[in-house]
Amino acid sequence: MKMKKLIIYSIGLAVLVTSVSCEKRFDELNVNPSNPENAPSQMLLANAIINTAYRIQLTAGLNLADQWMQQTRATTYMEEDRYSPRAGNVTNLVWSSLYSVSFADCVLASNLAKTNNQPDNEAIGYILKAYIGYNLTMLYGDVPYTQAAQGKEYVKPVYDGQKVVLEAVIADLDKAIAIIGGTTDATVAEELTKYDYIYGGKMQKWKKLANGLKLRAYLALTTGGTDKKAEINALLASPDIFQSTADDAKLTYVAATGASNPVFQWITSARKDDFRMSSSLVDYMMGSSVDLTNPADPRLKIYADPVAKGANAGKYVGGKNGFKGAIGDNSTLGSKFYNATSPFVFMSYAEVLFIKAEMDPTNAANYTAAVTASFVQNGLTATDATTALLDPKFAFNPAKGEQLIAEQKWIALYGQGVEAFNNWRRTGFPLLAPATLAATNGGTIPRRVCYNTDELILNTSNATAASGTLTPAVDVVSSKTWFDRNHPLNFGNK
Repeated sequence: MKMKKLIIYSIGLAVLVTSVSCEKRFDELNVNPSNPENAPSQMLLANAIINTAYRIQLTAGLNLADQWMQQTRATTYMEEDRYSPRAGNVTNLVWSSLYSVSFADCVLASNLAKTNNQPDNEAIGYILKAYIGYNLTMLYGDVPYTQAAQGKEYVKPVYDGQKVVLEAVIADLDKAIAIIGGTTDATVAEELTKYDYIYGGKMQKWKKLANGLKLRAYLALTTGGTDKKAEINALLASPDIFQSTADDAKLTYVAATGASNPVFQWITSARKDDFRMSSSLVDYMMGSSVDLTNPADPRLKIYADPVAKGANAGKYVGGKNGFKGAIGDNSTLGSKFYNATSPFVFMSYAEVLFIKAEMDPTNAANYTAAVTASFVQNGLTATDATTALLDPKFAFNPAKGEQLIAEQKWIALYGQGVEAFNNWRRTGFPLLAPATLAATNGGTIPRRVCYNTDELILNTSNATAASGTLTPAVDVVSSKTWFDRNHPLNFGNK
């Protein structure tokens, strides 16, 4: 693996968080990018937060998983929507960027913080590293983790098995939780309030996020055959877990050139016609309503804008994935959801409640609470949620509890396509029909993305060994990773 030098200005984003009083803009930091070892650990963490959000939301999300999960659809460049993703997206922009920039920033930040007795900075580095590692293994399968970002010591890092990665993620999260709140130099602690673009140095919230991320890893381990339900339930009962939407882990952008939400920048640029809403999401959220201007689930009015003109003017209409064109007839991505200051959500209170509901899928109260939290997260009210749940399509039925919970989680994870993809592979819901002109064998929806082309050339033996653990043992999008191995061939497809 080519581990590049850390570049503080890696993605050219100057981000200020509205909830954090930042005296310096990120792009004004006086740091020599060729000497990252001299950068304060909090600045490296700021870089990791920004780059990770950018790649997970835009490159892995909008350009890939959002389409596979049929939340959105492509209209012009159809490779990803038809399951033949361009190598530049999934190998270079996702793999290389996350490893050589974000993951490396986290490792170096934690090492520097440990050397300088900055336990809170050290903990944030472990948590962000775990977040990145979890997403990489869920997207690809076996990946480097224990030897990744170790510089010259491991030029060709081994690919750890997915189960090993998930367990190492949990170990790093536990390590972070154990040191949060330790004595940190006052100047560094004050600086952290400026450069922590998620929580502004509020370390108890970081502890809650660490526990939330453990839930994700435990779910994947459980699906793979290592039962962690007891650990999940213990965390859900703990006070050190998200208690309201105020605990949501999110990076909020600002309305400034180069600093606004990257999806907003994309859909308001010359590429604005590249994406439209998928009919799978729109039709589901219409519920039992036959009035296409008034969906039963009002979150759709946040997620999408009505068609601007033509026969569908004023209506919420999606298009079929894999079908090229029909740009003017389909709803655009919502201007209320994707505006300049829209946040990227790393994890939400609603997601934690959906996990709680999944643990007891016959409990109507848990289902209602999770859906309600999603409504509140999107600026709606508990009353709005109560009204929507009266619709027969959404009303709780214990006989279909698992399906309803997973479907509503799919809706709640709009804009978080990577985690929606993870959840869909675990649960099989929603039931999605493969895209038109699907490139995969049998037309199945992808189960993963392919390995980095540079890795196959430069770290051949390790990358080849990792491909051999897939089912079938071929580096293609339709092969299944370790946690996904027990599902039948067409699991999750209509």
